[in-house]
Amino acid sequence: MRIRYLFFPLALTSSLAFPVENSPQDVKKFIYNAGACEHLGGEYDGELPNEEKEQIRKDIDKYCGGARSQFDILKEKYKNNPTLLKRLKNNYNDSVASYKKSP
Repeated sequence: MRIRYLFFPLALTSSLAFPVENSPQDVKKFIYNAGACEHLGGEYDGELPNEEKEQIRKDIDKYCGGARSQFDILKEKYKNNPTLLKRLKNNYNDSVASYKKSP
């Protein structure tokens, strides 16, 4: 489990580098957060040790919460840029859309 966490940022960054290379930094950050959110949603398992579940919850709050709040701001900011708007919408995945802060 811990090994996946080590390789995840590298894998995500390398897989997203090409499509977003011409994007502004705030869009790149949103895409990274949205990808991390989607990945972490699949990591949670009720049978994990409590320590790992808590870390995943914190990471979900960080990345999903970040992407969720960024989306509306960026959508408004880039409303006149169809290329960036499409890129934002393409990365607004179900994990981001359904995110609710954990209690």
